[in-house]
Amino acid sequence: MLSLAFHIAGAVLLILKYWGNTRQRIINEYFPGTGIASNDGDDNAVLDVFRVRECVIEIYSSRVAFIYIAIGYALSVFGEKGDVASIIVLLMVFVASGVLIGVEFMLARVVARVLYKDVIIISYADLPEYIDRTASTKDIDELINKTFGE
Repeated sequence: MLSLAFHIAGAVLLILKYWGNTRQRIINEYFPGTGIASNDGDDNAVLDVFRVRECVIEIYSSRVAFIYIAIGYALSVFGEKGDVASIIVLLMVFVASGVLIGVEFMLARVVARVLYKDVIIISYADLPEYIDRTASTKDIDELINKTFGE
């Protein structure tokens, strides 16, 4: 029983840690330690909608996986297989797991498409410092004016 308590506590801690600010998680997932953010012409980074959707799918898949783990551990308290053959139980577990995984994959893709339809524009000030930026039209104009005195 103590083992089960540790399993559930660990799963709940993972859920709590990974739940939260989705926008910041998208940025962290989009730029995993390094990267160059493309520019919108002003002082904003543009995040490609297809890459953002991939990040959202990854984020929601991880969240659902942690929830599945917690529910699985909690339900194991009621786990009496009775007179059913072990191979039947194993097959039922595989089928149920496949269904749950399939549902999660579909839901994550639907959420990504519904919530993230366009590119995301983020101020460079909101990006981590390790993200390099490209020069904006404004930056180039200022450089030319400074260099050539126009």
